[in-house]
Amino acid sequence: MALKSFGFVLFITLFLIVYFLAGRVVPQKWIILAFSLYVVLRATGPVSLAVLIIVCVMVWTGGRIIARDRKSDPGRAGLWYLIGLVFCIGTLLYFKFLTPVYDGLAAIIANRGGVSLPEIAAPIGLSYYALSLAAYLTDIRHGKHEAEESLPDLFAYAMYFPALFQGPINLYKDLMPQLKENHSFDQTNLIYGLQRLLWGYVKKAVIADRIGILVTGMLGDENVRGAALFFAMVLYSFQIYADFSGGIDVIMGVSETMGITLKENFRAPLISHSVTEYWQRWHMTLGTIMEKYLYYPIVLSKRMRRVSKKIKSKYLSRVFAATVATFIVFVLVGIWHGTGWNYVVYGLYQAFFTSTAILLGPVYKRIKEILHIHDKNPVWSLFTILRTFVVLTFGRYLIRVASLSRAGALYARTFSFAGAPKLSVDMLTQWLNARNLILMLCGILVMIAVDILHDRGVQIRTTILSMPLPVRYAIYYAAIFLIIICGIYGKGYDAASFIYEQF
Repeated sequence: MALKSFGFVLFITLFLIVYFLAGRVVPQKWIILAFSLYVVLRATGPVSLAVLIIVCVMVWTGGRIIARDRKSDPGRAGLWYLIGLVFCIGTLLYFKFLTPVYDGLAAIIANRGGVSLPEIAAPIGLSYYALSLAAYLTDIRHGKHEAEESLPDLFAYAMYFPALFQGPINLYKDLMPQLKENHSFDQTNLIYGLQRLLWGYVKKAVIADRIGILVTGMLGDENVRGAALFFAMVLYSFQIYADFSGGIDVIMGVSETMGITLKENFRAPLISHSVTEYWQRWHMTLGTIMEKYLYYPIVLSKRMRRVSKKIKSKYLSRVFAATVATFIVFVLVGIWHGTGWNYVVYGLYQAFFTSTAILLGPVYKRIKEILHIHDKNPVWSLFTILRTFVVLTFGRYLIRVASLSRAGALYARTFSFAGAPKLSVDMLTQWLNARNLILMLCGILVMIAVDILHDRGVQIRTTILSMPLPVRYAIYYAAIFLIIICGIYGKGYDAASFIYEQF
């Protein structure tokens, strides 16, 4: 079942009916758990569901022991904390890096012993619930909250099905209290949720998937080189944002109809003025996890402080820990996204720009003072946005393809100007006709405009809700029309697949 499918819409409709009607009799968290178990079972099978259940049981057991022995027996608490992390992070690492080992072993046993080992597919949402449960254990260890007493409740938290598709990553203290409440049907929540869900589907079906046809066609044509290829990668930057944020909007919208508020995952990342700012606006829940549970522990560790004190330069001593921690965090962010060397290099690429921003901060500041450059100057502001966008676009070469060698080939084609075809409308219409090109460009502009308005505090959904009824419904019907009539569907095109589902 994919987010962009008629089956998902029917599933959510049935779920909401049961959620609000049966929720008057039984706790709604049980209904969420039942539907979540179905989603996991249908998406990845019984063996993968068993893996997820085992991880949850070990985390629940470990959490209770850690909470009980945190002060009286720190050694025992620390051991169970380590065991819990091994189950969370170890499962994640296995499915990211070691599945070929299992497949090879299964093939040998099948050939020599005639015994077939079960196929184990990566559980849906593995990257998200693994980090959520690891954060849950860490918070208990540090006394941030108590351990969950109910195993089914922890299941409902870890398997919260809307977030299993592609996030956001939900911390226990934010989501669990909402799951333990029973939520009455609220018309305003329903309207706001459906508004966001519609906008998410517009971004995915009308904008992202339309861009995807053009990008796939251009990158797959070896004759497309130079500026034309870079233009395709610029479009890919818009595609991946429309795709990922569109999916998150659908998930947030579904949750909102239930009366559950999730943490925002994006804040207008396309208008970032630096790579550092971009990562503060993009996939913010992942950023929160990395900051709280990796960055600050590294910076504040005793070993890092000892090393920093040995550095003679006062400035370097002050920024050394932050620079190293930032570098480590972004290398791991790259690995979190995928298993190939291209993802490692992608992490190093991001780490370079974010780390040097800290290390060379005073140098950049002094240069701007000499040149009399002010951050609020409109021309400079536009320049920094475009500069950041270009830097990030070049980085995305590394995650658009399956390997480092293919990424290298794309870079080579981009800088191959001799005999490169001229970028023109005629070239683009090989893959998208003029009407679709216009619709694609208009969609990109509208998406950017909406982001800018949101960033400036304009509540578009509230504004729509305050409009006269005919105008309001005209907007809703226009969105539905765009999704159904102008959405990209058809044989041979996997429109149901979201890019970030692979991460």
